[in-house]
Amino acid sequence: MRRIWILSGVLCLLINSPVLQAQKVWTLEECISYAHDNNLQVKRQALQARTAEHNYDYARAQTLPTANAFGNYRFNKGRAPNFDDYTYVNRSFEDANVGVESRLDIFSGLYNLNNIRSSKLSLLSQLEDIEDLKNDITMKIAGGYLQILLNEELLKVAIEQLDITHQQVEKNEKLVEVGNMSRGELFEILAQEAVEKANVTKARNTLSISYLTLMQYMDLENEKLTDFKVDTSDLTIEDANPLRWVDSVYTDALRVLPMVRSAEYNLQSMEKGLSANQGLRSPSLSVRYLYYTLWSQISSDPLRPGEPYIWQDQLRDKGYQQLTFSLDIPIFNRMQIQNRISNSKVNLLDARVNLDQTKQTLYKSIQQAYADAVSAIEDYESNGETVYSMQEAFNYTEERFNVGTVSSVDYNIAKNNLTKAQSDLAQAKYLYIFYTKILDFWAGIPITL
Repeated sequence: MRRIWILSGVLCLLINSPVLQAQKVWTLEECISYAHDNNLQVKRQALQARTAEHNYDYARAQTLPTANAFGNYRFNKGRAPNFDDYTYVNRSFEDANVGVESRLDIFSGLYNLNNIRSSKLSLLSQLEDIEDLKNDITMKIAGGYLQILLNEELLKVAIEQLDITHQQVEKNEKLVEVGNMSRGELFEILAQEAVEKANVTKARNTLSISYLTLMQYMDLENEKLTDFKVDTSDLTIEDANPLRWVDSVYTDALRVLPMVRSAEYNLQSMEKGLSANQGLRSPSLSVRYLYYTLWSQISSDPLRPGEPYIWQDQLRDKGYQQLTFSLDIPIFNRMQIQNRISNSKVNLLDARVNLDQTKQTLYKSIQQAYADAVSAIEDYESNGETVYSMQEAFNYTEERFNVGTVSSVDYNIAKNNLTKAQSDLAQAKYLYIFYTKILDFWAGIPITL
């Protein structure tokens, strides 16, 4: 029985061991989602949006009436007026007053209404900035993810070429042993093998760096580089999205991209801000309500002269209410209102230029991505033919090399040409996939693999 318990405990430990647990493989969607949730820039942008939200709430609160209570307690000594009988007394005494006051702006040139609209549009612009920042992160992660897939493929190419060379080295060593090949030719193949070993090491290091880059894009700090793996399923050129025309992408991008909507909301906010400040030129009407009462130590009860006038009765008897309507007509305020209007006009012009610049930058980016995609697919097609030709040339050179009709130098040249063509083909493929994904992403289609 004791052995059974021991074996059960060991089995549990092995099952829970990190070595036996399946390593997490990240998909592109998981990488993007994690980055959106943990990126510090996104969190800071969200905090700025909260500030804009507070400003919007504050602007709406300006349409509500104010309500304030006040109170004063004084100690007097010397000659002072007694307001009950309008005489002067020369003594020490105490008095106090309390009250409440409320004020409501009835009309102020629609300043509050336009300021509310301006604050709301500013909040919407800030929210779009968050989404725009997420889009930038998405494109970076998509590029980093595809770079890993490319580097994985380049590493496979390097390993395959090293395996071919290693097999050739083994053949040549046997030929040298039987005297059918000189040691000089063997050394040339060995040198080629050493170069390709270095290429494998370089490709493996480049792959590690691309993993590190993606982890940094994701702000993934709690995972070791050796434990971080992505789904490296092979992609073909058919996995690329259909290439769309520039104007088609641009039309959809103007409608869905947060960077454009943010600039549009900002422009509308500046327009309402100008209207709000222009409203300060108009007369304003407000109403004020006041309730006030007081107590004084020297007061006497008018109904019972000579008897103490307790403070509760004084507060009740001396209370009064006041309702005031005020009309303010701005005439000259040391250019304060005009300065605000002038600055609002400048801000409005700047917002218009910013919107135009945003659209211009977007169109140029779409043009460049389209041109890069066209260039990539043309490179892919030409490199595909090159790989086929180089493969045939290498096979022919390898056959001749095995029978000793070509030198190891020619063999190495043919092999290096094939390796370069395969690398160029892989790079063109992933570039085309990336740019077609980006063009569709700008048009509102999520990036998926």
